[in-house]
Amino acid sequence: MSIKIKMFNCVIHLELYVPAEGAVRPVISLQPNWSPVLYGDTVTLSCNVAPTAQGNLGYSWYRDGYQISGDQQSLVIQSARETDSGDYQCQAGASERSDEFKMDIRTGWLVLQAPPAVHEGDSLSLRCHSDNDGRNITFYKDNKAIQLAVTGSALQIGIVNVKASGIYRCEKQIYSHYGYRMVTATETVAVSELFSSPQTKVSSDQVTEGDHMTITCDTELRPHRETTELQFAFYRNGHNVQGFSLSNQYGVPSAQLEDSGNYTCEAQTPTGSVRKRSNMVHIHIQEFFSYPQIKVRPDQVTEGDHMTITCDTELSPHRETTELQFAFYRNGHNVQGFSLSNQYGVPSAQLEDSGKYTCEVQTPTGSVRKRSREAQIYIGELFTVSQLNVSPDQVTEGDHVTITCDTELRPHRETTELQFAFYRNGHNVQGFSLSNQYGVPSAQLEDSGNYTCEVQTPTGSVRKRSNMAHIHIQGAAVRPVVSFSPNWTPIFPGESVTLSCNVAPTAQGNLRYSWYRDGQRIPGDQQTLVIQAARETDSGDYQCQAGASERSDPVTLDIKSDLLILQAPPAVHEGDSLSLRCHSRPGYDTRNTVFYMGDKIIQTPDTVLQIGKVNATASGTYGCMKDIYYNSEFQTTHAELVIRVAELFTVPQIQVRPNQVTEGDHMTITCDTKLSPHRETTELQFAFYRNGHNVQGFSLSNQYGVPSAQLEDSGNYTCEVQTPTGSVRKRSSMAHIHIQELFTYPQIQVRPNQVTEGDHMTITCDTELSPHRETTELQFAFYKNGHNVQGFSLSNQYGVPSAQLEDSGNYTCEVQTPTGSVRKRSNMVHIHIQGLIKSHGKLPKPDMEGIKARKIFVA
Repeated sequence: MSIKIKMFNCVIHLELYVPAEGAVRPVISLQPNWSPVLYGDTVTLSCNVAPTAQGNLGYSWYRDGYQISGDQQSLVIQSARETDSGDYQCQAGASERSDEFKMDIRTGWLVLQAPPAVHEGDSLSLRCHSDNDGRNITFYKDNKAIQLAVTGSALQIGIVNVKASGIYRCEKQIYSHYGYRMVTATETVAVSELFSSPQTKVSSDQVTEGDHMTITCDTELRPHRETTELQFAFYRNGHNVQGFSLSNQYGVPSAQLEDSGNYTCEAQTPTGSVRKRSNMVHIHIQEFFSYPQIKVRPDQVTEGDHMTITCDTELSPHRETTELQFAFYRNGHNVQGFSLSNQYGVPSAQLEDSGKYTCEVQTPTGSVRKRSREAQIYIGELFTVSQLNVSPDQVTEGDHVTITCDTELRPHRETTELQFAFYRNGHNVQGFSLSNQYGVPSAQLEDSGNYTCEVQTPTGSVRKRSNMAHIHIQGAAVRPVVSFSPNWTPIFPGESVTLSCNVAPTAQGNLRYSWYRDGQRIPGDQQTLVIQAARETDSGDYQCQAGASERSDPVTLDIKSDLLILQAPPAVHEGDSLSLRCHSRPGYDTRNTVFYMGDKIIQTPDTVLQIGKVNATASGTYGCMKDIYYNSEFQTTHAELVIRVAELFTVPQIQVRPNQVTEGDHMTITCDTKLSPHRETTELQFAFYRNGHNVQGFSLSNQYGVPSAQLEDSGNYTCEVQTPTGSVRKRSSMAHIHIQELFTYPQIQVRPNQVTEGDHMTITCDTELSPHRETTELQFAFYKNGHNVQGFSLSNQYGVPSAQLEDSGNYTCEVQTPTGSVRKRSNMVHIHIQGLIKSHGKLPKPDMEGIKARKIFVA
């Protein structure tokens, strides 16, 4: 037996309906809007679609699930019969079918009609409807008469809520063939909820400060009223936080702790006819980070200390990776803007850094920001403001004056080293040194002025200046000088001469004068002493005294009875213009005047020899001869005189302070000289030279100051002193001044010796301080290819945690004192970062067997 098998193809055509996006089910409405419908009445059903429905829609109608005739939006039922009763649905285009609409056709004399669907907030009307006329209509609810006026056959109850649900009845007298009869109709009216009681919902179970919190007011409209517009309001702890609006959400862009509380929401219709409130929901906003606290190091801050203020806070455990920003304030003013650092550093605290400090912490977006409480920080005084003390209290020319800069260190900082500087009329007269005294060995009038002193720490981190003190140098009773007029000595008996007691221009008041000859007081109390017709007994050493001054140096007046005398000024100094006179006794004829020195004739035939400006080499014995007629003939007569040219001022000497000068020190070079007693008021000028080159031109100052000595200031120094006209000029011996090195030139050291990518590289700037300056604080900076990579700090190391190829380059370092008075740079060192050696093996072939194409067939 053979079996034949045939192959058949079976094709199934599936048609799936996918509703258009956003297509809302239509809603059926009834016109007139009364239910149940009295037998024989005509009614119209309408298929209501959303306003957004577009195009010419095709409509379909269904009763009890079966399609019935009708393709328009309205379905008219003429003279309704009981068979028209049923559950109606409609469809608009591709929409879903509407919810079922129950059509109830009633027979009988009377029906009690109400709208087919009654919801909260609706205005409810009831109609006691019959075919025949009637009268005396009464409405009841739950068997209680409704005390409202009836218009026609309708009763207007008004706006209702669910409590209006119940069993309603109406009574009406209807006319029939037998007259009026009372007919009753009963109907149950159910008032549906327009929308459910709202519920408050929070976007996140756990809300932290700064989070975007969204609170939703959830409710659901009845299907027949899905297009009803609702309004929503929100409350926290009973206070309205968002008034009624169409949004059912209340958003807090950045929740704060104060947003915690008991929340409710309220939903209502636009007219407020229906309003419902949710249950209370407690929302707790968790702290993102704790309120910051100010901490200060050190606990007690003194001027000059490095003060560090820390802003401490603690992140919530589940937000520990959040980056925070910190800012700092003093007395309400910002001193450091927001940054990632929770510290504010003051490298050298000053008194004005005292104040009330706060700090502020915020998230990068600023959504959460908190400020600490105020912390009062007091900067203690390291040392008191200095005061100037002068000794002696009353200074007179020539006195040794000592000006002391007094200050007092804080008790627990008594070992701090201080430096002192002094100023006159704002100009520095003694640079910073460890001495708190400035001495003037012999005070002059020009040393008068307004003095201040300045005190600082060695680094200059704390510096204070004293109040100004005026110091007045009183003119001393300088020894007067006796001069002659005419200015010649010796003289002949019978000639007159006037002696003057010359005092310094600074001498004040009406001075009383005294005169002395050979140490003995002689008559005379005026500034001048006139000797008329001098006698030989008037010869002697004359002195004068002005007030309380010392006696002048003695000046010799020589009265000679010779026929011929050689006259010269009583005192001759370097730079003076010297004249000699060959003077014969009056009444004698003379001729042939000759001046000579030794065996050398100097000049003929004048009686006055003008030698001009002289120096010490002009000293010697001078003579003159003249033919004088006496005893009836001309006889050659000689006269001689020893001339000693006195030194106007001594050869200057170089003095250096301090004795040993180190780089950065304030060096003062003084040019010391002494004037002759007879010429103490002569003004002198001073100049200074190093290695023969002028470093300070001629001026009235006998000092040359170098505020911050450098190695190149070493050399051979001389000074020069001259009179204002330059008639007398003297140069000092050479003094070699050597400036000692404060610290050696730095050198760059690198660790490790060979740096590879990723290595921790440390560059050290090595230098060595001078043995007697080992406590000096130094600062270090580092440069790569000439660009600064680490600014000046106390660390002599620059670290690169993970060296990269681009860190290669030419490195130098620089060392300086805190004030920058001494600065030195190292030689350049080239640092090469080696690259890592990478492996170049072959990649394995992919497993092509494990990759299979697959097709999916759907039957």
